[in-house]
Amino acid sequence: MSVPIILAGHGRLPSGVGEAAEMILGPQSRLKVCELSPRDSPEEFGRRVLELAHDAAGVLVLADLHGGSPFNAVRALAAGPGRRIELVSGLNLPMLLEVLLHTTDDVTELAGVARAAGRDGVVDVLESTW
Repeated sequence: MSVPIILAGHGRLPSGVGEAAEMILGPQSRLKVCELSPRDSPEEFGRRVLELAHDAAGVLVLADLHGGSPFNAVRALAAGPGRRIELVSGLNLPMLLEVLLHTTDDVTELAGVARAAGRDGVVDVLESTW
């Protein structure tokens, strides 16, 4: 079974990144979005993340901002008992594309792919060799 990928973040950012990825790769059934609105409590946001995770054994959550409310809500879930939640912050399009193209069912390996792609996707064009 494919690892579900949940994009978690402020406002419409998660939807925008998800839509951009699907524009490039086509529809992605394992991709889910959880957006924080100004009206949401952290507890409500966490409940929505769990609903999106459904009954998956492992879930990868890509959060927009390290230390932001979506990140903190998911971090609290990941620290609790039960399902395995891997959480990576710094959501960006190169990160998401690499994760969606990777075929592993190992959520820990997939989190490593996300971290590497997120870092490698940031390039100073003045230092680029191409």
